[in-house]
Amino acid sequence: MLYLKKRGGGQTRFLSAKAFTLAEVLVTLGIIGVVAAMTMPTLVAKYQEKATVTKLKKMYSVLTQAYNTYKIDNTPQVFGYDEEGAIQTYNVFKPYLKVAKDCGTESASNGCFYVKGYKKLDGDSVLAIYGINNKYYKVLLADGSSVLFRGGDYSYSNNQLMEVFYDVNGEAPPNTWGKDLFEFDIYADKLVPNGHTKEEFERYCFSDGGKYEWGSACTAWVIYNENMDYLKCPEKLSWDGKKKCN
Repeated sequence: MLYLKKRGGGQTRFLSAKAFTLAEVLVTLGIIGVVAAMTMPTLVAKYQEKATVTKLKKMYSVLTQAYNTYKIDNTPQVFGYDEEGAIQTYNVFKPYLKVAKDCGTESASNGCFYVKGYKKLDGDSVLAIYGINNKYYKVLLADGSSVLFRGGDYSYSNNQLMEVFYDVNGEAPPNTWGKDLFEFDIYADKLVPNGHTKEEFERYCFSDGGKYEWGSACTAWVIYNENMDYLKCPEKLSWDGKKKCN
């Protein structure tokens, strides 16, 4: 019972105030918990996607600036797909990176890169284990992301001079192409995100009908469209058509 006295004198009024019972409080907290459990995964996924897009675009900008500067005083040439080629490729970009740990071309990553097999978007394992291959130069950046540098296999990779592989969250999962691992390709005249053409995107990100493929060619989609909706509704999207699920 709540007791209130009228200001300025007069009759005292007695008002009743009903409190919540313990059962009602527990029910309310339970409802809040259920709602939170339903919405938190979506909010976390959106945050992670936004972080991936932001970091990938930033890396693209850094690598592009580095390569354009390199071309001013150097004639681009193919670096071999071997240990020396990996070192040469890294030296092109080294001055522009905030490196926290330099693992070089060591056969073990030592914390610079994931040392097991990455996954394709369709769930199959990728045969190449990049973190233990001395044909890749490995570094861990200050923001926790990992980068691999390798020379281009000129006869195999459509005249690519160099390649850069970027894992936005280092050794942390999901360790999957198109989710946290992305590729940049370097040609004589430019650096481009892998999947920058319709043919490449549809073949190596996902094919018609939404069937996942390799995942390496999703890089350009993320940078150009600022989303990863190919993970949510691939059957609705196309290179020349719809760019978002909604």
